[in-house]
Amino acid sequence: MTPPYSHADQPHDDEEPLDFLSNIGEDVSAAQQALFVHPELAGWLERTPGLGREIPWTIVSFADETGRRVSGLVVAGHFTNGTWDLTTEFVLFTGRARYSGTFLTVDGTTVNARQRGSVPGVGPRRPDCITLLKELQAASMAWAARPALRAHWAVFAATHGCQAMPDTFVELRFQDKCYRGLIIDGTLNSTGSWDMEQCVELLLPTGRTVELLADQADSVTFLTGGAQYDLKRFG
Repeated sequence: MTPPYSHADQPHDDEEPLDFLSNIGEDVSAAQQALFVHPELAGWLERTPGLGREIPWTIVSFADETGRRVSGLVVAGHFTNGTWDLTTEFVLFTGRARYSGTFLTVDGTTVNARQRGSVPGVGPRRPDCITLLKELQAASMAWAARPALRAHWAVFAATHGCQAMPDTFVELRFQDKCYRGLIIDGTLNSTGSWDMEQCVELLLPTGRTVELLADQADSVTFLTGGAQYDLKRFG
């Protein structure tokens, strides 16, 4: 039985949305610093053997009975279809860097818990976070170095109200082939998100562009965008 929550555990208070490229990575890293030296780590890894591998590192937050926001790294619970079920019981690790923290059992039926963001696991199907960040940086630099791509995106962004540069980094898998890159062209749906039932054009970290039928992919994973897109899978 995990110990009850105590304010002395220094919960992490984060009101701003997390992003894969900055806050979420830093937040997970700080939680890992405390988790990896915690004496109970081995037991939790045994209980959740895919944690940090096939199961992504995920930050979740909720407001306790006093209204104070509690945030932590999910270490146990029901993980199905690529995400944690936050409507059932789960366990948060509340440690951060020099704060040892605790393992807090949360009843998801009594709190409004929400995922703030995830960092991909380092299982056999996907590189670790540092490798992915380097790939994203390489693709972004390739885009910035090609005037034709910048000009095309400027028109697309002005027409559809997008950011000044492409910022959606995705992974598409087709059996034994895997493509990761920035979406630089495609179709937006009514919500302004990329329509993954249509063809998309990716700019790969190598600087090569490819057009892919996203609806034919075995899986589609959005790797940027914090809680909205991290590890959202199709197929």
